[in-house]
Amino acid sequence: MIPHAVNAKSALNVATRAALRALGATLLTCLCAGVSSPAVGQPPEKLDALAKLNAARRDNGLPPLAWNPLLDKAAQRHSDDMASKGFIDETGSDGSSPRQRIEATGYAAWPQQRIWAESLYAGQGTFEEALAFFLSDEGQRRVVLSPKLREVGIGIAKDNLRTYWTLTFGAQPNLLPVFINDDAPVTNERQVAVMLTQEEAVPEGSANAIGRVIEVRLSDRPDFAGARWQPWERLIPFTLARQPGKQTVYVEMRDGAGRTTLASDSIEYDPNARDAVRPVSPGDVIASPEAIGAAQPAPSQSAAADAPAAADPGSAMAVVITLAPEATRTPVPSPQPTPAAVIVVIRPTPTPTPLPAAPVAVIPSPMTEAAAQQFDAAEASALPMGWIIPAYLLAQASVIALGVFALLRRR
Repeated sequence: MIPHAVNAKSALNVATRAALRALGATLLTCLCAGVSSPAVGQPPEKLDALAKLNAARRDNGLPPLAWNPLLDKAAQRHSDDMASKGFIDETGSDGSSPRQRIEATGYAAWPQQRIWAESLYAGQGTFEEALAFFLSDEGQRRVVLSPKLREVGIGIAKDNLRTYWTLTFGAQPNLLPVFINDDAPVTNERQVAVMLTQEEAVPEGSANAIGRVIEVRLSDRPDFAGARWQPWERLIPFTLARQPGKQTVYVEMRDGAGRTTLASDSIEYDPNARDAVRPVSPGDVIASPEAIGAAQPAPSQSAAADAPAAADPGSAMAVVITLAPEATRTPVPSPQPTPAAVIVVIRPTPTPTPLPAAPVAVIPSPMTEAAAQQFDAAEASALPMGWIIPAYLLAQASVIALGVFALLRRR
């Protein structure tokens, strides 16, 4: 009987370890599925805008922005609101602020820190017109090309006169997107380049949120079996499996304090594809991003005269909203009027001063250095950790059940 009992105990240990490994792999798969989600099912107009936005970031040495469904929900809500009511303002017709709209979606933030920004544009042209405006204005360029922001949602709505664009940006803890072949949908080569992002928003991390990453490991399996840790690099080569079809690369990242987080991205491997996007070689040099804090020269009078005029006065306006903790709500000063844009800096305060009913204040000059520092100081709620307790209870229940089963078999 003793040898039989030992065998039963050994079988129980093996079964327990197998159950825990399966549970861990399942949890990793679920986590990775929520870390980097493609813009599946989005209208072509949104996908085109996202591609152009990321091309502008890539041209300035920055990683692309990942599409986030929660930010997209907040952005679309505001574009629909503006188009239905015929106004252009960061405050919704129901009195909602950008922060309230983002928080209503459940978008995560660090404890008492939120990192996000929102840019608005309304005009009769295409997204190229809106993007050109964002890049030509220092305040809005600071947002579009910020290394701290890593996710975006795009809202598009139209009325009989204009198209209303809302770009809602954000960064949340423990979510560092990764991109295979610069987020290409398909590849005809097994050798790909995986682009990693870094924790630039809160580099020091927090109690349960990762800080700057120092090492990573990549695998085509969610349990990372056989994967080795290696130093963090912006681009890392990876070889896909031989079988054609959708393939996923899982990435685990670790900071100096031992905190880890997960990310993943998928790509279609088709050896016969003809329009596959060529990968960025891991050995290529990526341009250094321009200094976001550097002052941009003001446009000359001749340049302003050469710029294309809007179809009608006031048809193109934009608003940038950024947040910094523990400050007052202050509009950027407007020394001279212009029909081009209005930029407002919003900071949280218990009793904010209401904005004008219509965005009539307009600003021709770039955002002041003080306002720029407000954006640079913006920080973003701890990542919900509600999955830990259910996972722990499930593991414990599995062990108990296996123990009872082995005991019954022994008797």
